[in-house]
Amino acid sequence: MKTPYVKRHVTAFWFFIAPCLILFSVFFLLPLCLSVGLSLTNYDGWKTMDFIGLHNYTELVRDSKFYDALGRTFGYTLFSLPFKVIVPLLIAILVTSKRVAIKGLARTMVYVPSLLSHLVVGITINWMFSAEYGLVNYLIGTIGGEPMQWALNPRLATFVISFASNWASTGFYMVIFIGGITNISSDIYEAAAIDGSSPVQTFFHMTLPMLAPTTFLVTLLSTVNLLKEYALVQGITQGGPGLNTTFIIQFIFDKGFNQMQYGYASAISLLVMIIFAFIAFVQFKISNGGDK
Repeated sequence: MKTPYVKRHVTAFWFFIAPCLILFSVFFLLPLCLSVGLSLTNYDGWKTMDFIGLHNYTELVRDSKFYDALGRTFGYTLFSLPFKVIVPLLIAILVTSKRVAIKGLARTMVYVPSLLSHLVVGITINWMFSAEYGLVNYLIGTIGGEPMQWALNPRLATFVISFASNWASTGFYMVIFIGGITNISSDIYEAAAIDGSSPVQTFFHMTLPMLAPTTFLVTLLSTVNLLKEYALVQGITQGGPGLNTTFIIQFIFDKGFNQMQYGYASAISLLVMIIFAFIAFVQFKISNGGDK
């Protein structure tokens, strides 16, 4: 039998988690259930909504464009992920070093791009890399180089998106790494210095292993964000040239909102969610949650 004391604590528990539970249900559980239902229909967003069973999934398995979009997404993620982790880590090391002055100003300048929306970042980077009036091509021209068609070359367009994504997120991940670095006891570094360890040896043999949980967190967040990149692509290339920067989220958006195939888009979304969850699970298993 529960005592009044226990009942009050249970009531307080549900009172405090109720806002999060309501938001989670409204913005995740309910859309998930609706998506599952729509994936079994041929809903066109207006009048047609007939039950067709697993037809959308069988069609999806045979859709070569789906595999192309998924492959481009994985390629973009693998290309950008090292920079997402290494660059913020190195900057965090620098702005926490005793040898670096004006660390507060440096941290602020690096973090500011993280406050901008991805769409604003995309538009800004698109202007910088414009073929005719872009700042980058202007600088290339001042040193005698030939202006580059950033938006028309598939590899250059992917590089521009990756550059924008890293520029916009470096400050956020830098702050996470700074938190991990400041949690390392200074006594460890003093002991290493007494033993004659060089700064490079200390970094690779002490700092990096002790930052394993932080590195895992940054890697996991970066992977998820790269896999679902959307706003930056829309602001920079809108999926072009052709379909060369059309990643899986753009593919789903096009099927659902442009081609009015809401049922098919829902089926793709569910399959992609399972794939992304599996990737996160593999990362957990490989790194043991950051302990390795």
